Amino acid sequence: MKILQEAFDQELKDMFKPSRLGTELVRKKLLKLGIEVAETQLDDIKSQFELTGNDTFHLEFEDHQIIEAGFESEEQFQQTLSNFFEELASDIETYATEFDEELPAIIMKSTDQLSHDVLKDLKISSKEMLKDRALDIHSFESNLVNVYRKGFELLEMLIVISLEAGDSFNNDLRAEASSANDYVFEVLTRLHARACQIAYEILVLLKSGLADGAHARWRSLHEISVTAFLIGANDNTLAERYLLHDEVESYKAAQIYQEHYARLGYEPLSVEEMADLKNIHDSLVDRFGKNYRSDYGWASVVSKNKRPTFRDIERCAGLEHLRPYYKMACHNVHANPRGIFFKLGLYPESVDILLAGPSNVGLTDPGQLTALSLSQISTTLLTREPNIDRIVSYSKTLAPNQINGIKAKKIIEKLSWG
Repeated sequence: MKILQEAFDQELKDMFKPSRLGTELVRKKLLKLGIEVAETQLDDIKSQFELTGNDTFHLEFEDHQIIEAGFESEEQFQQTLSNFFEELASDIETYATEFDEELPAIIMKSTDQLSHDVLKDLKISSKEMLKDRALDIHSFESNLVNVYRKGFELLEMLIVISLEAGDSFNNDLRAEASSANDYVFEVLTRLHARACQIAYEILVLLKSGLADGAHARWRSLHEISVTAFLIGANDNTLAERYLLHDEVESYKAAQIYQEHYARLGYEPLSVEEMADLKNIHDSLVDRFGKNYRSDYGWASVVSKNKRPTFRDIERCAGLEHLRPYYKMACHNVHANPRGIFFKLGLYPESVDILLAGPSNVGLTDPGQLTALSLSQISTTLLTREPNIDRIVSYSKTLAPNQINGIKAKKIIEKLSWG
């Protein structure tokens, strides 16, 4: 696009060359007198401007030009031209002033047309351009997979095991859980399904060399893992509070929508729809208390905080030791200054490089963190109703940092007594 700017700048520069500007003004002034100037005459005028400026001119016209312009004789025509060139310097100054005022409109008109022309050309050349781009990406990703093949395959294997184990768990126990109104089961199975989906997204980002994007997605995976830990460690009451909090969030979202629907070009929610959402919201606040209105209000009863934050939930779940990684991942989500300087995809000494695409650096942390968080939530789910199959399929995840001694004792009791 810089080429277009340079061409535009050069065009403006050429327009204000004395020879070009003066010639164009002479042509227009003569046209007002009814004289149609031939190309050879314009070339002559331009040559005189280049040689003498606008001090002295000698113009010759054909008899038919003078007659067609309505002059009765050459003497009458010459009399009309007596002040012609004396006014030229003033005309040039006036033209420059008017052009300066009209320049924004000229630029908008020219760039609008130019953008259409450029887009048309890009569409014509896009097939070849994208083909070359695809070859570059394929070459990069092939090399990346060759280097990280073992890690990628192990992570994908873990994702598949988690997915199949979660699917089996859901199919085996959903009917019983539904009849018993087991809200913990409902929350954990849904969180686990979402975790598997996010883990797949992270794997795709890693295979594409987008470490910072993968790390940003792990942030969501960690939040799911923390929430699952807390829900799994408590009874049905907390799980119900969590599920019903969707209505609180829906009402808040509706209020925000009502503020901005016009600028978005949408229709507002009806008075009846807003009233229904508010009634449900208010009834839940009446039931669970005013603290329930906050973003993490569902967790206020276990966090001992009237307006709990995610950090409170992280602490209650016993996963606060991962806070440094979580904070680091936040840089890739928010527009804070650290996010524009810190990049997993760059070596520390490469801070001056502006990374705007894939890199083969920095994939380890998001990959390992994804494996850890997915193992945590899968363990939380499968140990909810353990049997030999579930424990064997996920035995590697039953590490001391994921379940404590009391939980292990309960698992053994369930395995022994059914």
